[in-house]
Amino acid sequence: MRRLLALTLALAGLIVVLAGAVPARARPQDGPLEQAGHLVVMPGTGRDWYGAYHVGGRTAYCADLMSAPPRQATAWREAPSGAPLIRQSGLARQSALPHGRGGAPVPARGMAELAWALTVTGESPGADTGVAVEHFVRLRTVGDEPQRRREAARWAAVVAAHPATRQAFAALDADARRFAGPYRIDLAWLRRPTLEDPSGEVEVTVRSAAGHGVPEVTVDVQADGSMSVRGRRSTTGADGTLRVQVRLAAPGASPASGTLTVTAAGLPGARPRVFVPTPATVQRLLAAPAPVSVSATVSATLEPRFSPTVTTRTRDPLALAGEPAVDIITVTGGRPGAEFRGDSTLYGPFATLDALSAASAEDAPVVGRAAFRGRYDAHGRAAVSTDDGLTYPGPGYYTWVETLEEARFVAPPPPPEWPQLAETSLALAPSVSTHLSATNTDGGAVLSDSLRVTGVPGLEVPGGGRLSIVAQGRLLGPLAPRDGSAESKCDGLDWSRAPVAARYADLDLTGGRAADALAAEGLAAAATTLPGCYTADAVVSISHGSRPPVILTHEPGHPSQTVLVHAPEPSPEPSPSPEATPSPEATPSPSPTPEPTPPAAPTPTPTAVPPAPHSRPTASVRISQTTPGLPSTGA
Repeated sequence: MRRLLALTLALAGLIVVLAGAVPARARPQDGPLEQAGHLVVMPGTGRDWYGAYHVGGRTAYCADLMSAPPRQATAWREAPSGAPLIRQSGLARQSALPHGRGGAPVPARGMAELAWALTVTGESPGADTGVAVEHFVRLRTVGDEPQRRREAARWAAVVAAHPATRQAFAALDADARRFAGPYRIDLAWLRRPTLEDPSGEVEVTVRSAAGHGVPEVTVDVQADGSMSVRGRRSTTGADGTLRVQVRLAAPGASPASGTLTVTAAGLPGARPRVFVPTPATVQRLLAAPAPVSVSATVSATLEPRFSPTVTTRTRDPLALAGEPAVDIITVTGGRPGAEFRGDSTLYGPFATLDALSAASAEDAPVVGRAAFRGRYDAHGRAAVSTDDGLTYPGPGYYTWVETLEEARFVAPPPPPEWPQLAETSLALAPSVSTHLSATNTDGGAVLSDSLRVTGVPGLEVPGGGRLSIVAQGRLLGPLAPRDGSAESKCDGLDWSRAPVAARYADLDLTGGRAADALAAEGLAAAATTLPGCYTADAVVSISHGSRPPVILTHEPGHPSQTVLVHAPEPSPEPSPSPEATPSPEATPSPSPTPEPTPPAAPTPTPTAVPPAPHSRPTASVRISQTTPGLPSTGA
């Protein structure tokens, strides 16, 4: 019995010992991920799992080639964000090596590639993919050449057992180098909005750290300001790009601006998550990081472009020398509400319109410049005039040329053609000169007036029409002269009630005449035998529809326009004619050779012409002119 009891106790003890030597079953949170790897006979270790694991509900992969498998961990914690991932170096001899011992940290580029591979392969990779990721992680976390050789031997065994894993790894490794982050978004205008076409197109490229376009990235597009989005797409294409159609609202008086914001979401982070086990001799697990987003913006502005049209006209197409010269400026198509400035240059005088047309702004005489300023209304229109600092200095043709100052968003119009008739004025400095002339005739004197208008350089008024110049006048007298010398007897007389000896009216001085020949003679002609003082007056009207008539008056009584006709002096009586004495008869001379002669014609008897029974003696009229030869001038 004792022997049986002892045998039983010994057997129980052996069972306990044997039970203690069997490894604990892997827990669900840190064991292999089913169907995400392969069991492969490894050199030196026998049949082993090569693929994905899971920890805390996350798919993860082992680092630390020479540490114990994850199933031996008693606890897990996540390493702080940004903590370095130290590579393990060396080979285990008697026991597992602590994780992350002896090597250098994985560089940022390697961390980004790890994060990319862990992210894009997802939480449920296929078996070959899980194997490829495991090898990818091992290569970037081994710390020295012995570990690299050991991993190469293990990988050779995996590929020998599952040849498709070689291609899966090659594709994963190549794509990681091309598409790993950090990421940026490049935005490029393919077509910018313009005033003529406010639509635009932006090319969006999500680029990896290596500069390649990343395909199949979810992109969110937003526009603000005056911009709207058209033709929106949600993911990048195979080349990592997409095109976004935008449109800007047309600008008003101020620019129209808008911003396009493009956000790429779901991108792999820059570093993997690192789960650190307890004890330190267990392999660390790497998992995909939380996805990140990157954004970029591009803006566009449509500045208004105003090209005003400037039309000007002279205020006075017909003016008098010395009057203010004013230019009226009308602007359309300007920037609503904005101020504008400019100046107008007055050129002249020109003797004729032909002379004006033959000149140019570069060589024409300049009278001066006058400034103008104003503000556009809500429709971009304005009408202003120059200040009145300039005057027309003398007779002639004058023209304006305006210049609009450059302003923001406003392009000044080009110089106008030379000349613009609407901007041209005819300035007059008119005066009237007259001369009363007298000539002797049998029995009296003949008086007549002559008239000349000067200071009118042309008859054509710019912009249309001709001047009308009409004269009227009278011959006044006789008035009794004063006592004194002949030169002063007609001075100072009151002509307001003088008799009118002759008159003329509605005399058109422009009919068939040039501007330099506005004259007439023989006006108000009258013959008189009445002695006394005579004078003439004249009124000239220069008219055009653009202004009230200009009236020139030549008052009577100017010394140069006054003559004195003296009383006629009787002529001497004619002497009586002597009586006719008969001629003695002629004695014929004998002809040496008598020839027959024709009979002589009978001679008529002369008859004396008796004087006219009522004839009167002729008078000799003497005329005195106060200042002969000098015309009088009226204005």
